[in-house]
Amino acid sequence: MRATLVAARVLGAASVVLFLGRCYPAAAQETSPASFGTSVVIPSGLRGLVYYLQPGEWWLPDFSRRKPVGVIYTTKLDIPPQDWSYGFPGVTNRFEWFAIDYRGRFWISQSGNYDFSLTSDDGSKLYIDDKTVINLDGQHPPQTEFRSMHLDCGIHSIRVSYFQGPRYTLALVLSVSGGGKKRRIFSTDEFKPPENPEDWVCDGVPVPFDPNRRVLLDIRSQQTAAALETEAMGLLNANPRPQEFAVQASVFHFWHSAAGTQSSVTVGVPGTALAATHLAGATPVDKVHAMVFVVIKRADGSVVEKFAIDAPFQFTGNDYASARMQDLTLSHPVHLPLGRFMVDALVMDREGNRAGAVQIAAESPLPPHGIDLSSLVLVDRVEAIKGPADAADPLIFQGKRVVPRLVPEVKGDGQVSVYFVVYPDSANAARPLVRVQFWRGGKILTEQSAELPPPDATGAIQMFLTLAPLAGEVEVKIVASQGDSTATDSLRYHTPGR
Repeated sequence: MRATLVAARVLGAASVVLFLGRCYPAAAQETSPASFGTSVVIPSGLRGLVYYLQPGEWWLPDFSRRKPVGVIYTTKLDIPPQDWSYGFPGVTNRFEWFAIDYRGRFWISQSGNYDFSLTSDDGSKLYIDDKTVINLDGQHPPQTEFRSMHLDCGIHSIRVSYFQGPRYTLALVLSVSGGGKKRRIFSTDEFKPPENPEDWVCDGVPVPFDPNRRVLLDIRSQQTAAALETEAMGLLNANPRPQEFAVQASVFHFWHSAAGTQSSVTVGVPGTALAATHLAGATPVDKVHAMVFVVIKRADGSVVEKFAIDAPFQFTGNDYASARMQDLTLSHPVHLPLGRFMVDALVMDREGNRAGAVQIAAESPLPPHGIDLSSLVLVDRVEAIKGPADAADPLIFQGKRVVPRLVPEVKGDGQVSVYFVVYPDSANAARPLVRVQFWRGGKILTEQSAELPPPDATGAIQMFLTLAPLAGEVEVKIVASQGDSTATDSLRYHTPGR
């Protein structure tokens, strides 16, 4: 659904913060700085991919040739030198021979010189805008390095690569001074744009507001969040649940690890299902406002994740007539622990005072031994991203957002696009291959094979295939192989009237 997106906000779940292998309530985060991260997604924070090292590796590895074993999120790196016996940050009980590659973005509202310092035991590197700023690589006791650099106002990328070799101490602290403030721990909570994009200011000058920019931010008001959750849970617990329009939902899985699966929950409704309020004036406006609330529970009813997306839209001219012919589809990244889950998705139409709900099952399986393959995503469209992209979103492809098609019916010219990600086994020297098969009625219609390109810095190979249209109901099967190791997934779609 194309529109002018005024704002979108995400309500995160109550988190469990992982402190070096021990679990504490989220409130304990303020009393102990020794946190490498949490398994709960922090959209505006740092995303850390966790890797195992072999004993005797004395330098930061080439992460592009490694497969991560887990993912964690944090807003700051504040682990002062401490004893190794506290353990590993939340993936296993390993306390040595591991590495974490953190990436994220931050916002500078005032241009000027910023002085960064990095402390680590063992090796680490700090990159700003893909340039090495501090290099503390190698096995060594706690060391600190300072580096000053000029930063212009706007969005910047940040990366901190870290490894812990042999016991007996570990440390990782990133601090900053500048912007009119004294030295403090660098936190993405401090360096992020104002909640309302219309309030963005660079060096005292307002940034031109692009109303098409999609922003997913935390809901700051606890009172607002609590009221929303109470309302949504009341509708989900109603008998019968609201079914005033159809809701579709799906969970797309991406890479797997011993800690769980990095996934994306996608919820959609037909654009024609949402009511619009017409506001007359010099420039007439049609307002559409959807609220999505999702709860993910285990079989015993315990909640492992919950979030909300508040998405008000405004249309001018004839935009509403064309936009309502498309589905409104919203996605949000989550990290699911191993196990089976029930996903409850609720969509509230604020302008029409109506709601619809759906429940689906999902499973986060054990990681494969060898090459790994994500879910196959039937693509509805690809949208430009205006503003900073969410580093944790697996549906970002070459700087654009992949919008899944939740109803497996291909309309128009019948052109079919499929998005998926292959994760080669870094320990396997064989070149990974991909095989694309079309099936109908249990028989292969056609098949093609090709070598895959090299993986990116995270060890992933993103694939976007546009396939020739075939009539009727068709199954597309993707087989990724690397030597004797294979991974397979498939999807079905239907082309009506062909």
